Amino acid sequence: MVCREQDWTTTQTQLLMDISATLADYTQKLELCREIPDYLSRTLNLEPLTVAVVREVPDGSPQIVLSSSSGAVVPEEAASTFEQTLLEMYRQVRPQAPSENGTPRIGFSASDTHGVAAEITVDRLAAYRNATVFVRTVDAQHRMLLIVHQSVEAHGLRADQAELLHLVSDQLAKLCACLMIWAARPAELGAPFSRLTDREWMVLRGLNSDAGEKQLADQLGLSPHTLHSHIKSIYRKVGVQGRLPLLLRAEEAMRGLRADRVNKRIVPVVNGSSTFIGAQTN
Repeated sequence: MVCREQDWTTTQTQLLMDISATLADYTQKLELCREIPDYLSRTLNLEPLTVAVVREVPDGSPQIVLSSSSGAVVPEEAASTFEQTLLEMYRQVRPQAPSENGTPRIGFSASDTHGVAAEITVDRLAAYRNATVFVRTVDAQHRMLLIVHQSVEAHGLRADQAELLHLVSDQLAKLCACLMIWAARPAELGAPFSRLTDREWMVLRGLNSDAGEKQLADQLGLSPHTLHSHIKSIYRKVGVQGRLPLLLRAEEAMRGLRADRVNKRIVPVVNGSSTFIGAQTN
């Protein structure tokens, strides 16, 4: 079934706009992202949700950059192994190239910006063995999972819920891409931030906190003199005088980046299209 935008009610459209705006607020800092599952669970009235961002490591195992869940997805005794469970779920929908005859496998290519949704089973989660996982490419190194955990008695998502979660996943992946840029890829912000060195960018991220210069120097392993030299260089390159004007300039650049990414047109699609692959893994 392909669901088109003109089939949406005003209420549905407004809900998606409200969710997008709130997600934009939550994705301004990595620590704020941890509140996203609780927010989505309340807003969409769904069973426990998990949001995870996984980094693909060349010649190595995937690593979890962010994971946060709403509700009690796992019993307390299993909490320490939950990240392993997430990686197990990720491997079931891990990006894969097409087979030799061109038939798509479960998963998606690194160039696919739409991703997949798959129904999977994880025996380790006794209370919530079943899950629908929406997978999205964030960038060349990162992929995002939006997981709807479902009890054994649940009958899966309704078509309208799946459609909305497809769109929410698209928006959230774009916002996560901006967050990853802030964390590691300043060149994509353009001038003047692209002129900063890696060390200066590390200092800039540190300045975007409540830490004073002495505390920040300790956190970054720099002498106060070296830190001050980096800060003066950042001010000169960005063309500001002072910490607050610098952070306001960075916030403005990030706001423009998020608006550019999020405002790209999305066509609501559910299963039945090449952008959605349903898979059952027993």
